[in-house]
Amino acid sequence: MKTKIRVTLITDEEEKFYGPGVQELLAGIREHGSVKEACAAMELSYSKGRRILKHAETVLGFALVIRQQGGASGGAANLTPEAEDFMARYQQLTEAVSQYTRDQMQEIYGDMCHCSRQ
Repeated sequence: MKTKIRVTLITDEEEKFYGPGVQELLAGIREHGSVKEACAAMELSYSKGRRILKHAETVLGFALVIRQQGGASGGAANLTPEAEDFMARYQQLTEAVSQYTRDQMQEIYGDMCHCSRQ
């Protein structure tokens, strides 16, 4: 038996703005160098992907993606240094929350089952 934790960041008004999906989208942009290709890889519409990014950028108050317009060679997108830093901190937070949850699971249910510590 084990738990699965999903960390979602919300505003003071309880509005979701960052979670595993946004993290995956940004990782896809880093990998593909394109918002459009990252969205396609996630089977997410380009327009929805752009809305998600814009909303997160508005809440955070800084740009996550630097976009270069297309042309003959096509456009490109790269993550900002702030996006890279934010992603690393989000990963750090999710790992800490997961570890805490595994520890609590073992402490609370350890005598009843073989709880996974992975």
